[in-house]
Amino acid sequence: MTDKKITSEQLRRQWQKAARAWIEGTAAGRNFYREGLLDQWMLRAVGDVAGKKIIDLGCGEGRFCRMLAERGANVIGIDICRPLIEYASRHGAGDETYIVGDMEDLGDFDGNSFDMAVSYISLVDILDYAKAIAEAHRVLKAGGRFVVCNLQPMCTADNKWLRDENRKQIHFRLDNYFNEGPRGLRMFDVPMINMHRTLSAYINCFLDTGFVLEGIREPKPSPEQVKRWPHVADNLRVPYFIIYLLRKP
Repeated sequence: MTDKKITSEQLRRQWQKAARAWIEGTAAGRNFYREGLLDQWMLRAVGDVAGKKIIDLGCGEGRFCRMLAERGANVIGIDICRPLIEYASRHGAGDETYIVGDMEDLGDFDGNSFDMAVSYISLVDILDYAKAIAEAHRVLKAGGRFVVCNLQPMCTADNKWLRDENRKQIHFRLDNYFNEGPRGLRMFDVPMINMHRTLSAYINCFLDTGFVLEGIREPKPSPEQVKRWPHVADNLRVPYFIIYLLRKP
């Protein structure tokens, strides 16, 4: 946990610094949890996207946008990190548009414009998550879906694996769960900060904004995934991720 007061500008700058490591690590197949676990769950969650107009909020280097476009969707990817958007723009796979923008302020887009909005582990990267959720609700058409994959709140609190003298994992420790705020971590060997919030904070915000919660998924790997990506086996013991299935009435 960090005691620093974090600003939106700091969160933006950290991604500017981390962009190269993120792009290189992902291209090298080191994004184990997305490639080896979450992509399949997210593609099942979004379902048939052919002909759908979709906005990806916090799209990063565009990998999930490309998956959606390859399946026939018209996709707009938004991210505040220019190097990631520039990479995404150079590697498009279909009907995609990439824009440097803030998911907390989608003022360039009219209300009731999209069939679906996606947030693929991006709510933990911003300060005003309530504003981002409200903006997603605004730009969706009536009946539109919001598919949110996020780190499990129990895993964004102070936590770690406790190990024995041989480094074998004994159990996972959870602490300071109700102390919301910034948490330090390393990603592709780069120091980063994520924002921790409780499960009730997210769910109540979705509901208060006007979304209907249609389901929750807690991704766990298949035997085939564990065999190919051994790193994801931890998720058979501890749920690192959660997917919220939401709809605008």
